[in-house]
Amino acid sequence: MIVAGSAAAVPADDVDAPSPFPPVSLDLLADLGGIAWRRHMTADGIVSYPWMSANTAGILGYPPDQMAVNAKGALSIVHWADRDAHVAAIRASAAAMEPCAEQFRAITAAGETRWFQGTSRPRRLAGGGIAWDGLWLDNTPRMRAEVQLQMLMDHAEDCIFILGEDRITWSNAAAERNFGYLAEELTGRPFNELIDPPRQPGFDDADLAANHGGNAEITARRRDGTSFPFEMTVSEVRSDGKLSLIVIGRDITLRRTAEKRLEESEKRLRVAFAAASLGIVVVAPDGTIQFYNPAFETMAGSDYDTLLGVSLFRFVPNLVMPPLSAPPPLGLSCCVVCHPNLPDGAERHWRLTITQFSTDLDTDSHSVLCFIEDITEATQATRERRQLESMLHEGQKLEALGRLAGGIAHELNNMLGPILMGAEMVARSVALDRKNAERVQRIIDAAKNSRDIVRNVLAYCRKEQKEAGAIDLVPVFESFVGLATSTLPPTIRIQHGRNVDRAVAVANAGQIQQVLLNLANNARDAMDGAGTLVLALNQLSPLELAALSRQIHSVAASGDEAVVNPLAILDPDREHVEIKVGDTGSGMSRSVIAKIFDPFFTTKPVGQGTGLGLSVVQGIVANMGGAIAVDSAIGAGTTFHVILPLLHQEGAETGP
Repeated sequence: MIVAGSAAAVPADDVDAPSPFPPVSLDLLADLGGIAWRRHMTADGIVSYPWMSANTAGILGYPPDQMAVNAKGALSIVHWADRDAHVAAIRASAAAMEPCAEQFRAITAAGETRWFQGTSRPRRLAGGGIAWDGLWLDNTPRMRAEVQLQMLMDHAEDCIFILGEDRITWSNAAAERNFGYLAEELTGRPFNELIDPPRQPGFDDADLAANHGGNAEITARRRDGTSFPFEMTVSEVRSDGKLSLIVIGRDITLRRTAEKRLEESEKRLRVAFAAASLGIVVVAPDGTIQFYNPAFETMAGSDYDTLLGVSLFRFVPNLVMPPLSAPPPLGLSCCVVCHPNLPDGAERHWRLTITQFSTDLDTDSHSVLCFIEDITEATQATRERRQLESMLHEGQKLEALGRLAGGIAHELNNMLGPILMGAEMVARSVALDRKNAERVQRIIDAAKNSRDIVRNVLAYCRKEQKEAGAIDLVPVFESFVGLATSTLPPTIRIQHGRNVDRAVAVANAGQIQQVLLNLANNARDAMDGAGTLVLALNQLSPLELAALSRQIHSVAASGDEAVVNPLAILDPDREHVEIKVGDTGSGMSRSVIAKIFDPFFTTKPVGQGTGLGLSVVQGIVANMGGAIAVDSAIGAGTTFHVILPLLHQEGAETGP
């Protein structure tokens, strides 16, 4: 610490005398970043600074003659938060004529905050005033380091104590939080009072020093008397011949709780492994058994001594382990079914679920976990169970479909009623030309057909027989051609034709419309909104039916699996009528064709298809005594053939 110059350097009655410091001292002071000054306080308490060293401007940015003093006696460059304390220290020094400890923050002309520290000694002047000659050293680097260190200590998660002479001399904020004391309450307190139960007086810094360089775990006690496990590291620090200890520790309650839970979990896992009905085996990458449970021992028909260290390939010689990777893929496993080689030669079926896992993250060591299930009995009963499940599943689907159709019928009838009523009212009460009258009639026909379609779906799902009679299919076909022409987008060209003027069959007009509507919608979707829709109504002689049947069967039998010709159920000696719906879309593969009539099967994206359409179509056609077949190939489009027995009946209904 640099102290002000001797009082003898300046006469007591001359406060305006030049610098009290030799030039050499001022040069040294400038090199140290310090400021020399003289302060004067009059008998009535007015403070002034008649002289400051020339380097003031270089340090603070203000020349000495611009260093203003406020009414309380504080320099304007002193930080506002430190002014009262600085003035109080000056006045206390004047009152007691004791040295004044100068410590404050200053704001430079550039707005920078800097710390200054120094000491000055007061002397009385002849006129009753007091003068101080002193130095302020720029202490900014050290103070900033102390602030940063304090911030680091206060934000540390670990508790930090500095001990000297068996007592705490300093502690950080984490120590306050963990132990429940304020910093001033911890300072001066023996460290052994923080240990539960409190150590005897003989426990002092020497006991802590014995743990220097290592970890120690104690039971610590908070201010409220509660205790917690505390892990700490003790280090020695010697300064000016005095020994201090630095204790860094942390509350490890969460760790101990986690360790206890882990231990309990491992215990439960061991019990579960032992009680598991599945065989559980841990094997090395080369197949050597490292661990197994009693269930696997029973399945393998051997004892412990012969299994541990034995290769799993002894029981499953054709097993292929998954390739090892580091780290192993999370949650990735494979499942295989095999026939094990057992000592008793019995034929069994095992299902192995194999998962790779890391046994040591540091060395990338891996093992393979195998869950083994004996599925012999399940395999033997597979065919019967699948049959029963299939029957039950289909029944549940149809039951659900019936409930769904009931709701649909109710809602659609509510919407179709006003449409049908309005269209019929227009037809009766408004004079229309022929073209518009036809359009209104199409609306009426479409509304009636839609109403009948809903009823037909409900009837089909509930296995109710819908009333059918002898009707002429030509008007029904022509009506649908008109409906399709007016509703399908113009990008779809409709090509239609028929080779018969009258085609009587036992059918229901609404159901026929439903079949045509479903097939046309599927064709539209298959063509992605652009292409040619082919609609045809043809009378088939027995020879023509036989040729079509051979064509359908030839295409269907080209796949890998044998298929049944859907037209084989028809009477080969009878004339039939064919309703054909074709498209120029992308076509279907053999595997898709094999499933298109299955309930709930659909090739449309999720949310765009229910898989009910073609299943319903097949049911309607079958109830009419007919059959439906499909002719399709990838890239060649699709054609559906609806074949119904033909009647020769003069009094047939004409349909819509």
